[in-house]
Amino acid sequence: MNPTKETYWIYNGKAQLFPKEGLEKYYPDRYAYEVIRLIAGKPLFLPDHYKRLLHTCAHTCKKALASLQIIKAEIAELAQISQLSDINIKIIISETSRAVFAIPSTYPKEKDYINGVSCNFLHEERPNPALKVFHAELKKKVDKNKREAGVFESLLVNKQGLITEGSKSNIFFIKEQRLFTAPDSLVLAGITRQKIIDICKNLNFPLKLQAIDYKNIANYHAAFLCGTSPGVLPIHKIEDISFQVNNHILQKVHQAYHQLMLL
Repeated sequence: MNPTKETYWIYNGKAQLFPKEGLEKYYPDRYAYEVIRLIAGKPLFLPDHYKRLLHTCAHTCKKALASLQIIKAEIAELAQISQLSDINIKIIISETSRAVFAIPSTYPKEKDYINGVSCNFLHEERPNPALKVFHAELKKKVDKNKREAGVFESLLVNKQGLITEGSKSNIFFIKEQRLFTAPDSLVLAGITRQKIIDICKNLNFPLKLQAIDYKNIANYHAAFLCGTSPGVLPIHKIEDISFQVNNHILQKVHQAYHQLMLL
């Protein structure tokens, strides 16, 4: 990355230096976006991300401002200019502009995959959950909640008391031989989430699209988060309820997803 106070963006198709302090000066608090993981400089699941970006843009900025081929070329140019390898890339599209740039990226440590992570609840829900749109006020609430509780992730609970998703992830629960995750209508249908649904079908693991009442989580044996940065990440505790980290179904899903990342 650029060692100065500036970093390269591909902004409206051209490489430009921008200050590192953040987006706020260039974008409002609501815009269409995607976060894509680079592995060895290559974007993971790019066509899937682009398809979702098209869907979001159709409901926000009315149009996608570039083709998949252009986005792919811009990511490749950014990776070359900034010598990027393993990091997250953010694509932002507003009514008037498009930006592609690297963002500070933190990934779970090896011990997190071995021991699992802790989560808590936040009684909030995103408007239009099917659209990947940035909401500044919700982000502030989530960040404050996680910081004060000292947890890896906050799980959003809607007005009906149902766990929908994590603030930056989707969540799956396991009971006996069956997996559960909230239906598409309640969540952002994450790219990693869909890959896991496909894995469950391939491995013949029963899966039910059903949101879990937050008061009933003790009835489930295991749980895990999934997303662009964490991949498949076991949960060892939600609030004061503990879960099995070494659950055999969870481990098989984790292994299958890891193999998919390497293709």
